[in-house]
Amino acid sequence: MVGSGMRSSVEVLALKSPTLPPATTTNCYFLGDKDFAIVDPASPWEEQQQCLLDALEERARLGRTAASILLTHHHNDHVGGVNALRAETGLPVFAHPRTAELLAGQIAIDGVLNEGDSVQTGSARWECYHTPGHASGHLCFFNRETGELIIGDMMAGEGTIVLDPPEGDLLAYLESLARLRDLGSRICYPAHGPALTSPTKDFQQYIDHREMRTRQVRELVAQKSPVKPEDLVEVIYAELPRLFWPIAARQMLCHLQYLVSIGEIKTSDAGFESCVGDGNVE
Repeated sequence: MVGSGMRSSVEVLALKSPTLPPATTTNCYFLGDKDFAIVDPASPWEEQQQCLLDALEERARLGRTAASILLTHHHNDHVGGVNALRAETGLPVFAHPRTAELLAGQIAIDGVLNEGDSVQTGSARWECYHTPGHASGHLCFFNRETGELIIGDMMAGEGTIVLDPPEGDLLAYLESLARLRDLGSRICYPAHGPALTSPTKDFQQYIDHREMRTRQVRELVAQKSPVKPEDLVEVIYAELPRLFWPIAARQMLCHLQYLVSIGEIKTSDAGFESCVGDGNVE
């Protein structure tokens, strides 16, 4: 729902995809009314691609026409069905220039979308926001009239968001979350899980969570210096099944790199060390 008297311009089709657990699907969105855009045709699997084609055929019988494909970012669980869909429909594909660069040789991008651009889908106008942090070419789409915000992998309706360097950048991610929080959206549509209906609160909780993790990392580096990401995982994610520790280590690396970037810790041959006492930090 988008508020009293407002008609939603968003439909969702959850497609099974090779994403990270606990999620098993990626949300493919239809934006607009008579003419609509398809966001993130996710699945590389033929039966799921057919589900998407069936959904498009159903809408065509109602006089609605798919006009374009929009990509939030380059990860495979978002773009796995793009080439198959283009082959069937001939629809043009649009993405951020950085996403086009990352997909070069895999998926052809017909047009680029930058910060400040907009996409018209029938009567709905979607403003484009470049929101790096999870992926360097990540885009979100905001319908200011209805307050609806397509957020890709900036937040999740289930599970969490992985920041995996070098694409994962905590400083950029925190800045992007704050920008999205301040848009004043009414409802957010993530790539995984259900819609988020308290966006301002949810964005702030994500910021607070990352800042809490950073404090934990800072304290452990001060206590155990030098450390490696794996050392932090054993403490901070001790309750997490070991199967997921390699992913958690990538998250820890992202936090460590963030602390290096703001001058609080440094790198050495042995790992990451505190700067306290060497004259670099007061």
